Amino acid sequence: MKHRIPTFFSGFFAALALAACLTTALAASGKVSYNFANVSMDGTQKITAGQDITAANGQKIPGSILYTDAAGGKTNYLPIRTISELLGTEIGYDSATKTVLLGKQPAAPEPQPAGDEYAVDLRTPKEVPANPRRGDEELIKSRGGTILPDDDVNSYRGNDKMFRDKNGVLRWEYKVGNQNALHEIDKKAMEWSLVDGDYPKNSQGESYGSMLLAEFVGYMPDLQHMAAYPPEGRPEGYIREAELQKGGEALQGLSKEECPHWYSIPLYNSEGNVIGEYKVGCEGHYDTEGLTLEEAREVIMRGEG
Repeated sequence: MKHRIPTFFSGFFAALALAACLTTALAASGKVSYNFANVSMDGTQKITAGQDITAANGQKIPGSILYTDAAGGKTNYLPIRTISELLGTEIGYDSATKTVLLGKQPAAPEPQPAGDEYAVDLRTPKEVPANPRRGDEELIKSRGGTILPDDDVNSYRGNDKMFRDKNGVLRWEYKVGNQNALHEIDKKAMEWSLVDGDYPKNSQGESYGSMLLAEFVGYMPDLQHMAAYPPEGRPEGYIREAELQKGGEALQGLSKEECPHWYSIPLYNSEGNVIGEYKVGCEGHYDTEGLTLEEAREVIMRGEG
C-alpha cells in the first residue's frame, strides 16, 4: 500500500537522520528530548511516548527525538529504519559510500571479464539487455550483413548486439565503421588497406586487405594480406582463407611420423595472380622434451615436429 505523508509527519522527515547520530549535533544548538511523542499510523499506535524501541541489533534507542530550537520551535525526528518500516519501504546501508538506501535498488551488474579497454563479454545474456550497445545497421546491411532479431538473447553477447556478416560469421555491430574501437596498430593498417572505410576490390571483384580490420569493415577480405618474410624470400602478398583451412585439414589426424609438419598454399598479388607460395607449419607434434623454454618456443615458431 502506498501512503501519502500527512502534514503531521513533515517534521519527522525534515532530516531523515539516524537517531544515534543526531544527539550531539542537535544538542549543540538547542534542547533535545527523547521519547516525547506517540506515533500512530492508519489509526494504529506504532510508537508509545516514554518508551524506547529495539533496533535490529537488539540495542535500545529512542522511539522519537524532539528538538526545541532557541526560538521555541519544535521538530520531531524518527529513526530512519522506523520510518521505512511504517511505510513498508526497504532500507539498507552502503558503507563504502556512506549512503542510506531506501526502496528497491537496481540489481548489481554482472562482473565483466578482466582485460583492457578493448575486452568484450563473450557470454550470451540470460535476458535481452535493456540498453544494448548497437551499431550502424544500414552500413552493416550495405556490406552484406544480416541484422539479428532484437528480442532473441542469442543476438547478444554481454550487452552488445551482434550480426552475421555476408559469410555467416557472428560479429559485433558496434565495431563496424567505429574507429574508436580500433587498436592503434589497426588504425595504421586502415590508412593503407581501406578505401572509404571498406576493402578495395580488384578487377575480378574480389576484396583484398588486412584481416585485422574484418571487425571494422564487417567481413573478412577475399584476399588476406601477408607481409613480406625475407628469411624465406617470400614477398608481400595475399592468401585465401579457404586454401589455408584446406591445407591444415589435410594434416589433421596424422601421427607425428606421418605428418610432414609443413604445407604450402599459393601467395597472390592483389589481382589474384599467383606470385609465390606461403609456407605454413602444422599445429601439433611439437617435441620439446629436454629443451629450454627459448628452444621450445623456436621449435613451435618454426612448426617443426
